[in-house]
Amino acid sequence: MNYAIFEEGHIASPQGFRATGVSCGLKDGSKARDLALVYSLHPCRVGALFTTNLIQAAPVFLSQAILSRNREAIRAVLINAGQANAGTGQPGLNDAVECAKLVADELEIARDAVLLMSTGIIGVPLPMKRMREGIRRAVSELDSGGGRRAALAMLTTDSRPKERVYRVQMREGQRIILAGMAKGTRLIHPRLATLLCLITSDVAIEQRLLQQALQHSVARTFNRLHLNGDSSPNDTVVILANGAAGTPTISDARSPEFDLFQQALTALCADLTQQIVRDAAENGKIIHVRVRGAAGEAMARQVADAIAGSQAVRAVLHRGSIDWGPFLAAIGGSCADLRPELLGLRLGPALVFNEGAAVPVESATMLQILSAPEIEVTVDLNIGPVDLNLWTCTWHEE
Repeated sequence: MNYAIFEEGHIASPQGFRATGVSCGLKDGSKARDLALVYSLHPCRVGALFTTNLIQAAPVFLSQAILSRNREAIRAVLINAGQANAGTGQPGLNDAVECAKLVADELEIARDAVLLMSTGIIGVPLPMKRMREGIRRAVSELDSGGGRRAALAMLTTDSRPKERVYRVQMREGQRIILAGMAKGTRLIHPRLATLLCLITSDVAIEQRLLQQALQHSVARTFNRLHLNGDSSPNDTVVILANGAAGTPTISDARSPEFDLFQQALTALCADLTQQIVRDAAENGKIIHVRVRGAAGEAMARQVADAIAGSQAVRAVLHRGSIDWGPFLAAIGGSCADLRPELLGLRLGPALVFNEGAAVPVESATMLQILSAPEIEVTVDLNIGPVDLNLWTCTWHEE
């Protein structure tokens, strides 16, 4: 492993980045920070993924438009919490454009060098007077130590910020920094629902490879969150790479440098994914579903989604019951083309079903496993070579 956690790091830890978070009254009745700004002293190559919801929020629409003509020289990302600026029509888009222009003008950068993210209540217009004041104050307060303020400012119903920073050792003693911050809690479903994430790095990498790396990492981490099944018009994951570390540009997907970067990026996204699940669970249970031996990823996903989405499974886990029958029912009802005579099911370390028949397990053992705050559910299909992990949870109010 060529990367290590930078304990005191934050989103502005990579060389050449500045950040802050300010309070401008976007959250009703709260003085909490609600407007984050992250800025690079150098032009950034960008990778980005957005919601698959057909209803797209104004900041998503605008950011996609900007990236359609500029993926090589982005300089800033503005994130507001409180209002999602979704379902706000042309006036909402006009507000988003004004926000981006104001950031650009205040920073004296190109107007197509600013991306936006918004999170909060859908259908409510941005309070533009407060946004204007907040943007000007945020620009004046940017500094290299402001990353934690930014991470706090992007939160809505989250109970705590989600941050992780890695120092990544490249070849010949060269080092880069990879930093991420995210927001998201219970309104999470595969394909980025109600999820915002910004990643920064001082790595030098071609844009096409940066996008490729992000897609690979997100597919194995954020896209394997399955909490309440809802989706959002605002979901966005962006990575900025400004090359300020001075390392040679990564230009070959087969190179050791790209592999090192890919591993660290996936680990960073996985860490943030776990933080989101833990925040969502609160006093509930964290559930890690592992499907092994599937014929393909689609089959593995069908089985994993069936378990994560089963109300009967969630009820059993919520109660701490010793009844594992709902797990088997969910697997069989997944419509996956599985073979029951090859099927295995483990709850924690206990094998409870194997090759078409139940395996006796002491009630006390089952009670201990299903009452634990974290539970691993492993399904062995024994059909093919594909393994898949998915994360979900229960919560106290269910």
